[in-house]
Amino acid sequence: MPEGFDPIRILAGLQSHGVSYVLVGGLGAAAHGSPVETDDVDICVSNDDDNLGRLSLALGQLGGFPSPEAAREHRVSFDTPAGRLDVLESPGEFEALSENAIEVDGGHGVRIRVAALDDLARLKRSSGDLSAAVRLSALAGEAAGTREVERPLDPDPPAKSRIERILRKLEDVDTYLTEVNSGERPIRRKKPQPGQQG
Repeated sequence: MPEGFDPIRILAGLQSHGVSYVLVGGLGAAAHGSPVETDDVDICVSNDDDNLGRLSLALGQLGGFPSPEAAREHRVSFDTPAGRLDVLESPGEFEALSENAIEVDGGHGVRIRVAALDDLARLKRSSGDLSAAVRLSALAGEAAGTREVERPLDPDPPAKSRIERILRKLEDVDTYLTEVNSGERPIRRKKPQPGQQG
């Protein structure tokens, strides 16, 4: 993390003003144990007027001001002395994330609502960061202690379903390679057939 970046200070500021949010992004993944380095705090907020008013008060207390990158669709960025805060304002997303979110202790009396691993992986997939999505999905599988059961193939699946199946296969490959590298799964070598060189 960059020098001067103090995510707990930002999250404490949000808590002190009663902002309804769910932590996402790299810091959300790190809260679940994913080895992620990040230089900002990404949150998804409830976009009702009262909550946005509380967010505005928190940003005022934190000394936040709009970042030069502030004008992005469904995302507003603020620079503060403690680091950058990215706020997602995707309609309906907060409710979906909040339903599955967990609460973690950030220390110093700060309670943090963090998006579930599956939701973090989904957000990474939708942003196009497939490698992070695969890592998070594998981490979610380890946490659940189960592997997703294969579904029967549709004869003519829609494009989205095909993409999801491809991503599941990539997750299986990533899990397999991780197990091979850690020694949990031995590599099976085929025996040479008569007449073949080994």
